[in-house]
Amino acid sequence: MSQNIKRLDFVPQLDSFRFFAVILVIIAHWIPGNIINEIPNGYIGVTFFFVLSGFLISSNLLYVKEGIVASKITKLQALKIFYIRRTLRIFPLYYFALFALLLLLPKIYNDNFLWYVCYLPNIYFYHELHWGGMLSHFWSLGVEEQFYLLWPLLIFTVPTKSLKTLFFTAISISILFKLVFYITVPSVFQFVELLPISCFDAFGLGAFLAYAMVNDFLNELFLKLKLKFIWLIIIAVAISFVLFLLKLSFLFGMSVSLVSTLLIFKILQGAYKGFWKYILDNRVLQYLGKISYGLYVYHNFMPWLVRCLIGTESEFKLNIVIIPANLFNGTVTKLAFQFLLLIFISAISWHLMEKPINNLKKHFV
Repeated sequence: MSQNIKRLDFVPQLDSFRFFAVILVIIAHWIPGNIINEIPNGYIGVTFFFVLSGFLISSNLLYVKEGIVASKITKLQALKIFYIRRTLRIFPLYYFALFALLLLLPKIYNDNFLWYVCYLPNIYFYHELHWGGMLSHFWSLGVEEQFYLLWPLLIFTVPTKSLKTLFFTAISISILFKLVFYITVPSVFQFVELLPISCFDAFGLGAFLAYAMVNDFLNELFLKLKLKFIWLIIIAVAISFVLFLLKLSFLFGMSVSLVSTLLIFKILQGAYKGFWKYILDNRVLQYLGKISYGLYVYHNFMPWLVRCLIGTESEFKLNIVIIPANLFNGTVTKLAFQFLLLIFISAISWHLMEKPINNLKKHFV
């Protein structure tokens, strides 16, 4: 049915980038108010994930579209396989976390559990103009799921010759949408970023990179830029910094997306060499990148869990005090313990739940 349809090869260095992205999010949530968070680390990390999703998902969708055009597979079959594979990868961990919290801390949902079950936490936070505490990081999972629902329908429906137009339109509409809200209601702009349309500049850039790769004009694109890669990165980062200082949020996100695209672009040019190759090829980092979904889902609950373990939690108590509070002499020691605990839980989650379920995807290719 779907024989001879190409798929994107596994790129190990991208796993290391995943780890660096999730570390930025962890820093933002674990060390709020610190000088290191004067830069919006969490936003940068999540934006990288959006660009990466746009690239990875679009790459395989474009290969499948070639199969549809060649009558190797029907649109309906392609959609069915895509949604099954995405479900096997993202649903188990997400719903395990949701129902585990419902069992342990039902009050945490404040009678709004249905929003999370329907993968709409970002819409809920926007509606309430309020973040969800320990659940706040679920907003990006909602955006990703909404992207997964819409994107294959668009790619399989739009004629191949119009795909570049589709990607540029998605980017343009996203920037225009944010510009309008930035001008008209700047006080709630941070919540506008929760809506999926606000993130389509990141998804669209990733998709355009995928289009360039699938259609074999990456090298041509690189040569047209007429600058060494390092200078492209420096210029893009400098632009991002200036936009950040000017508080032009609607363009800052786009510039971060551009930097993320260039970082992925470099891998497609033949991967990083020298010092960066040594870092990105590190097996520990690649393993942590492999379990990054778990690191992301669980990380926001770790400070609460540690407080429960040492008996200092006051709002959502659990009777599991097993560690003396004076064991941690300082913030660094406590953060190190939190991080090791996060890795341990994420690794157990990967090997006992995520990986076995994820392996079922081999039946839907």
